[in-house]
Amino acid sequence: MALRPLAGSLLLSALLALPGYCLDPRLEGVNDLLYVLQPGTAGATPVEIAATDFDLVVMDYSADGDEISEFSAQQISDLKASGKVVLAYFSIGEAEDYRWYWDPTWNDDPPPDPDAPTWLGPFNPDFPTNYKVRYWQASWQAILFGTTSGPNKAYLDRIIDQGFDGIYLDIIDGFDFWSNQMPERTREQARQDMMGLVQALGNYARTTRGVSGFLVFPQNGSDIVRDDNFDLDASGLAYLGAIDGIGIEDIFYDELTPQTPAEIQFRTQVLADYLSAGGNTRLVVATDYVWDPTAPGSSANINRFNDFHDRCLSAGYVAYAAFRDRNLDEILEVTATGGFHFSQPKAASGGLFSDGFESGDTSAWSSAVPLLGPIRLIFSPDS
Repeated sequence: MALRPLAGSLLLSALLALPGYCLDPRLEGVNDLLYVLQPGTAGATPVEIAATDFDLVVMDYSADGDEISEFSAQQISDLKASGKVVLAYFSIGEAEDYRWYWDPTWNDDPPPDPDAPTWLGPFNPDFPTNYKVRYWQASWQAILFGTTSGPNKAYLDRIIDQGFDGIYLDIIDGFDFWSNQMPERTREQARQDMMGLVQALGNYARTTRGVSGFLVFPQNGSDIVRDDNFDLDASGLAYLGAIDGIGIEDIFYDELTPQTPAEIQFRTQVLADYLSAGGNTRLVVATDYVWDPTAPGSSANINRFNDFHDRCLSAGYVAYAAFRDRNLDEILEVTATGGFHFSQPKAASGGLFSDGFESGDTSAWSSAVPLLGPIRLIFSPDS
C-alpha cells in the first residue's frame, strides 16, 4: 500500500513489513471476554482473574496504572498459566496523567501551557485525567515504542517484557477527533496516520522485538478501514491484515439504552470487514455496559443481558456484559438460571464456539463458580 510520510524514521522503519494474519491458534478456543482496567482493586486482581473461567482477558499493565505498581513478568506468566490469553490495555490516542511518562509541568498553567509538548492536546471532559494527543508526532510515538531499557523505557517495550500475549489499543477513534471535532487534519490524513501507527506497533513487537505471535486488537474506531467514499480500500485491507481482532464498545446498548437500529446496522456492517475481509479471520469482542447493579434480578436487567448476549451470538462476537458505571473495576460472572439464558463466562470448550455458542445451544453454559473477593460479583438469581 502507498503511505504518506507519517512521523519520522522510527515509525517508517517499523512499517517496512506488514504481514497478514489468520486467527491465531490461541484465539480459537475463546468463547468469552473479561475486561478489567483497575486490576489493583480487591476482587479483580490477577490472582482472582486467574481463578475465573474467562478465556480472553483485557487488563491494565499495572495494578494502579502507575510505574510503581507495574505487574511483574511472573505475575503475567501465572495468569497466562491459568489458560487465559492476556492483552494489555494500551491507550495510543490519549495521554494519561497518572502514567510513568507524565510531567506535571505540562498542565500546571492554563492552556496552552508553555511547558506542554506539541503533541499534547485538550483534556477529555469525560475523563479529565486523559488528554488527546497528536499521535502522528514522532515525540509521542517515542514514548509508545522503541526504547528497550532505562528510565524512559517505552510503553510497548514494558508490556512486551512483562510477557503479555498482546495489546488492546484504545482511542483509535482519535482519528475522528482530529479530523472532525478539532480539525487539524483531513479525515484521510488522520485515518492513515492512525492505521500506520497501529501497524507499526504490531510490526515492532513481532519483528523488531522478535515476538512473532504478538496479538494486536484495536478498540473502537472500526470505520477507520473505510475511506471517504465508505469503501474498504487497500489501506483498510492492509490495516486488517496487521491485526488479530477488534474490541468494540456500546455496539447494541449505550449503557441501559438500546442503540438505534440505524446505528446498529451501520456498525455491524463495518464490523463484517473485521470478521473475514481479505480472506483472514479475526475475532470481534464486544463490551456493552448493560448491567444495572441496583436491580440485578429485575426483568429489565435480565432482558437486557440476554438480548446483548443473544445479539452477539447471532453476529459472531464474543461478549462481555459490564457494569453500567464503566469503571471496569469488578468481575461480573452470571449463571444461566432464573431467567438468564447465558452464563458469563461460558463453559470451557475445546474450540471456538464449540460449546454451542455458534449454534445457539446454551445447554452447557450454566455452571456455579466460587466467590473469591469482596467486589467480584457472581450473580445467580436462584442462590
